[in-house]
Amino acid sequence: MKTQVNFHQIAANDESASEEKKILLEQTSELEDRLSNLREEISQLQKVKASLQQEVVKSVGVKETKTPVNAKKENRISFQELLSRDIFAALGAYPDVSYVFDFNVNYTKPHLGIRNDDNYCMKADRYNLDHPENMLVNKNFFTDYPKGTLPRERVMQKIGSIVMPQVSKSMKDFDLAKYPFSPKINNYFTNFKGAMERSHKIGSQFLCATQMYNHIPGHGDLIRKDSVLDSFNNYVEKFSDKPQCFNKKMYFPEFYRLYDKEECKAFFRMINSKEYNESLKAEPIQYLIKIGRGSHKGQGVFLLDKAEAAELNNNYKYGMKCGKINRSLIAQSYITNPLLLDMNNKFDFRLYVLIASTNPLIVYYHDGFLRVSLSAFNKASDDKATHLTNTFLANQKIADAEKNHVKINNMTQQELEEYHLWTFEKLQDYLLKSGKVQDKNWLNNYLRPAFHKSINHIVKMTSPKYLNNSNVYELLGFDFILDNNMDLFFIEANPSPLLTGTTKHMIYYETVKDSFEIMYAYYRSRMARFLKLINKMKETAAVEGSVDLTYWQGEYQKAAKNRLEPEYKISKKNSFQLIMDENLPGAKAYFGLFNEECLV
Repeated sequence: MKTQVNFHQIAANDESASEEKKILLEQTSELEDRLSNLREEISQLQKVKASLQQEVVKSVGVKETKTPVNAKKENRISFQELLSRDIFAALGAYPDVSYVFDFNVNYTKPHLGIRNDDNYCMKADRYNLDHPENMLVNKNFFTDYPKGTLPRERVMQKIGSIVMPQVSKSMKDFDLAKYPFSPKINNYFTNFKGAMERSHKIGSQFLCATQMYNHIPGHGDLIRKDSVLDSFNNYVEKFSDKPQCFNKKMYFPEFYRLYDKEECKAFFRMINSKEYNESLKAEPIQYLIKIGRGSHKGQGVFLLDKAEAAELNNNYKYGMKCGKINRSLIAQSYITNPLLLDMNNKFDFRLYVLIASTNPLIVYYHDGFLRVSLSAFNKASDDKATHLTNTFLANQKIADAEKNHVKINNMTQQELEEYHLWTFEKLQDYLLKSGKVQDKNWLNNYLRPAFHKSINHIVKMTSPKYLNNSNVYELLGFDFILDNNMDLFFIEANPSPLLTGTTKHMIYYETVKDSFEIMYAYYRSRMARFLKLINKMKETAAVEGSVDLTYWQGEYQKAAKNRLEPEYKISKKNSFQLIMDENLPGAKAYFGLFNEECLV
């Protein structure tokens, strides 16, 4: 049976499909028109947005930052993420600093009663950003100096506040992890060098970007008797083709490092030679033996007399054990012709040096005083106090005389204390009267420039291992001696120098107070730059939606570099003198003390 085709139904269906198709075409056309209009509106809105962004940039003074074409995606951070993160960590303020440590650290053993917190720096930095007056106005110290000491009572408490006053090195809770560091601290000023960074991790538990610390990690090359000589040898090598700039005879008496195999052998050949033993008849003491590390106040320094030479020969088997004995000993030439004072007393100089910055190197000088031996100089004497002139030994001698009711040089205890410490001006008056010098301005024309030049060389030669960080500084005591030919020799540098005086002439309060004025000027300059940078970074992120971290990390490094802002200048009354500022170009950084040819 054939199927019947209904042509009328097909025609009706075709007519219906055609009508639907027509409706769909009209709807599609209408949607395309609306889409075109929306695109136009979006384009206009984008132009308005760009215009508004430019207006915002102009009003807040933010420089537009363009992301390089090849910038990595992970270098960008959104505005929301920026607000939630530790902004200083994001800016690269906390690199690994363990490379400067020449000691073992223990962040779990309690120290000064402090309970370590790995998130402390994030909290402290946020606190300071929320309370900028804590950086720009307040002086909030953390210290381990005990109550009653000069730095704590007469300086820190007078010019600022001691945060966490319950803490000191004599506290009962020293070995208990009891107290968290306060976020208000902006200056750690402690007596014991290295103790803080041994026990508290820099950049997380202690020493945050918005704080400063009065010891320079890595300063061992400066304060250790052995390491400073190693640095000296390396420094001499740099000037091997410029001996007029620096050479082995400048500032350091001849020495032998007994921990160096070849120098050790040379030393034992020398002291066992016929020539040396013949010379002992006229000069019985020609060398000092020094322990290279961990000895101050005259400890660890021995006269190389016959008994000491015999003991060394026995221990080192006349040099056969050189290179096998791991002991940091130094034999250093003894100044047998020191400049003497009115009663034939030997003396040395203690002066103060403030390394205000390691990024870049900035150094200040402060006059000190003469430490005069209370015994007449006798080259053949075995009395250490005759040969060594430090305050510790002198005070022992004064105390013994008082206890035994004995007078020294027919002086009372008070007169001895006055005589032991001379001012620079008193020395100049004596030298003028005795005819040793004729220049009435000898201090400014000779002595102080000689100190400045030698200090700059010594800081430069030991600086490669300093922590290169803007928030560390150090006040040190530098010791020198003059021989009878007016040649200057370096003895040693001491961290946390003794800041207690015995005479009215010694203005220690001024020294510490003025060092704080300098350090807070650099600190506040740095903090003001940080605040300005972070505000600009946030404003840029708010406008653009994100920022390129690489760009802002570079800007942070520039802001972190220490320099003084106009609003934080140091007063003219400050008693320190700037002698090095490596912000300045070329020889200007050393204020005429180095020639251009001598820069390395």
